[in-house]
Amino acid sequence: MMNPRVKEILSANPFVITALWSDDRVRSIDFATFLRDYFEKKDSLFFRILQPETFVNAKTDGRTIYWDNIAKMKDYDGTLIDAPLDFCPDVLFEQSQLVS
Repeated sequence: MMNPRVKEILSANPFVITALWSDDRVRSIDFATFLRDYFEKKDSLFFRILQPETFVNAKTDGRTIYWDNIAKMKDYDGTLIDAPLDFCPDVLFEQSQLVS
């Protein structure tokens, strides 16, 4: 059976996101614990989302959690364009704690 997916973000406070999942349960994910090794790694994409002003801009697409314009990717013509940074929803589920 597939793990639930992120249905709606209820709150995004540095560095905890509380979300409603597709199984209609509320779970929270503590990114400060989950990504603790990246607080000092300024060249990491994860470091960028661990800035409070960026972290609170988390979004969901009904499947996972992502942040706009954090990563770069090559477009079809080879130019670098801004891209979202997202997480595998299964990883988020495993890192989450049941709230209700």
